[in-house]
Formats: sequence, structure tokens, C-alpha cells
Amino acid sequence: MTDQGPSVAEWLDKQVGSARLGPKAERVRHVVATQPSFASYATAAEVAERAEVNGATVVRFAQSLGFAGWPQFQAEFRSMYVVRRYDVEAGAPTTGHAGVLASAFARDAENLQSCLQSFDYEEGAAVVEAIHAARRTLVVATGTHSLPAQGLAMMAASRGYDISLEDRSGPHLTNALARLTSDDCVVAFSFWQHYKQTVAALRFARTVGATTCAITDTRHSPAADHADHILIIPAEGISNFRSMTVATSLAYGLAAALVAIDPQRTRSAISHVDALWQDMNFFVPD
Repeated sequence: MTDQGPSVAEWLDKQVGSARLGPKAERVRHVVATQPSFASYATAAEVAERAEVNGATVVRFAQSLGFAGWPQFQAEFRSMYVVRRYDVEAGAPTTGHAGVLASAFARDAENLQSCLQSFDYEEGAAVVEAIHAARRTLVVATGTHSLPAQGLAMMAASRGYDISLEDRSGPHLTNALARLTSDDCVVAFSFWQHYKQTVAALRFARTVGATTCAITDTRHSPAADHADHILIIPAEGISNFRSMTVATSLAYGLAAALVAIDPQRTRSAISHVDALWQDMNFFVPD
């Protein structure tokens, strides 16, 4: 325990006390303990999906700890977690450097496995179709959220799609948005804590009739409020970091699907881009 108060695990242990949790309730506890930022704002249904239980189990979990329901538990949990979220010791493994690295790999593996089961593949296909049908696609992201966004834009552009990334704010983003029409598509990567300019970009894109797609961590995020298509993926990391591993995997998947939907465009684009790469002498010789 630090002078900032109890850790998430310590707080949960205190709340559980002598209560006997069944196997399904333990799954809920595991999600809360290992994905605290997600649990601090997700609905009972979303937590249930991550825990692979039903919504009633999440409600009963909260009630077994003495709360009237999930909203009441969440309010108390959030007030504790917000205080702790900038504590460098919160959620950090204490087994040395190797242990920290192993914990990072394990968390990402867990996130990928969770996404494999919960991902909305039909909605994913709709995003692919939206990008393919668009005259032009603008990918918007800020900070570390731009890591997977850059991958999607770079890969799709090299395969013949008119797609670009805007990861700057202010006049750069404004100029990019000003060129949007109803024939375009905007794909935004936005995770807790959400950047205002990313949400504003989606909101504006909708006003001009562009198709909007949000890649985010909950259906009730600010970004999702302004999206025609919503892809929900986990982004919880260790030591209070957001992990972009699943988002990067999704970026690769979307790019690969865009290649598959129009192989002729891809072959032509690769040939042209490869010739330019060779001409500009980009790569170190083998």
C-alpha cells in the first residue's frame, strides 16, 4: 500500500472480504482487477462480455460486495481508480525486469484471446467495405493511439487506396477535415482517455455525410457516439499504460482484407510502389 491509497487488488480484497464468490463471479473480479480502466467506465453488459458471463452475474457480483448494483459499485471503484491511475507502482509487477516483460506479453495475449471471442466480425467487414467504397479515407488518431492508425494508413496506401493519417491537431487536422465530402470515410482510433480532437473529427465528418468508423474500447465511448460503424477491442496494458497490440493486429487485419477485396488494385499498386522504392534506394542491400 502506498500513500496514494490501496492498489486495485487491495481495494477489491477489502470489498470482497469474507464473501464467497462463485467461479463466474471470480471471472468478473478478474476483469475488474486486470482491466481497471475498462471496468471504471464499461457497462455491466460489456464487462459481462469480457468475463464471458451474463449481465446478471455482473450485477450479482456487485451486490455480493454490498452495492445496490453495478453502477453503484462502479462509482466507488472509479473514485478509487482515478486517484491511482498515475501511480507508477499501480499494476506494476514486482518480479524484476523479466517479470515486467512477461507480464506485458501475458496481458497482450489475454487481450488478443478476449478479442478473438468478442470481436464483431460483421461490423469489421462493414468497415472494410466503407474504406473500399470511399473516394478517400482519412485516419485520425492522437498520441499512442496513432501507432496502429499509422500502420493502417501506410499499408492500405501502399496497396492502392487513397488513405492518409492525420495525427496532428489544430490547423493540420482542420485542413484535412475541410476537404471531406459525403464520398469519403473517416476512421478514428480512440481509447480511454479520449482526445477531444479525435471525437470532434468524427462529429464533423458526420455533418458532411462522410462514413464514420470508430475503433475504440467500449460502445459507450465518446468516439462511438459519432460513428456509423464501431469496432470494440481491448486496450488495457500493464502499469497504467494503454496497450495498442490488439489495435495493431486489427490494423493488419483491415489492411489484409482491403487487399483481398480488390487484388487487381493491389497488384498494380505494389508494382508501382516497388519501382519507386527501388528508384529512391530506400532499403539496405541484402
